[in-house]
Formats: sequence, structure tokens, C-alpha cells
Amino acid sequence: MRHAPPVQVRSQGAGWRLAQAGLVVVAAAAFSAWLLLHAEWAAWPAAPAALAAGLLAWRAWRCDPVALAWDGQAWQADGVVGEVDVMLDMAGFLLVRFRPIPAARARWIALSQRDTGVAEHALRVALYARARVAVDAATDLWRSG
Repeated sequence: MRHAPPVQVRSQGAGWRLAQAGLVVVAAAAFSAWLLLHAEWAAWPAAPAALAAGLLAWRAWRCDPVALAWDGQAWQADGVVGEVDVMLDMAGFLLVRFRPIPAARARWIALSQRDTGVAEHALRVALYARARVAVDAATDLWRSG
């Protein structure tokens, strides 16, 4: 069986941080508008409240750059060995969950085409080839049992 080639990418995470702040803005706008309309007041004050919540979210969430690498045998994030699961794949955007070994807090890593560049295809091969190996192993175990 052939293995995926080594690949390394660096996530800046700015797009993911923007998406998170945008979700906070939408949620704050909906909640504050509902609250104001329920009290039979005008809904326009919901907009500044939502923008303030988004600004607070933007400042609160830090997205430090992360170096994610596959060396042909194991995944590493900033030199820490672990396992990677693809959680969201939207063609030009990947959201992966990195789980360090030994067990520690999982780390979510957002990767855009800007982050991956020419390594995007190799990264996808490494991400999905590892998943395929796990499926093949599970299938073999099921058939033998």
C-alpha cells in the first residue's frame, strides 16, 4: 500500500476568527431584536448591540498560527504528535480537529486555500488516505470476527 507524501502547511486562522465573530454578530442581533420586540420597543438598537458583541468576540478569540505537518507516519501540530480528523471540507476551506497524543485538549485548525497554497492537494491526500486506512482496518477486523 502506498502512503501519502509528507506535507506541511501553516494556518493563520484569520478567516475562521472572522467567521466565529460573524456568528456572534448574527446571534446577538437575533437575540437582542427578539428581546426588544418582545418588550414592544423598536428593534433598531439591536444593530449596535450585535456589532459590539462581534467586536468583543473578535478581541476575545485569538487564532495563533499553527504549523500542521504530516511526515509520512504521523501528524504534528507545532511539533506535538497527534491525530487529525476532517470536520468540515468546503472545497476552499478545511476545518480539522487535532487531538494530541497522549490525550490532551483537542485543537481546531482552520485551513484556507491561502494557507495551504500549492500543498493543498498533498494535504487532502494525507488527510483522506489516513481515514481510508482506518476504514480498511476496521473492515478487515469485522470480516475476521
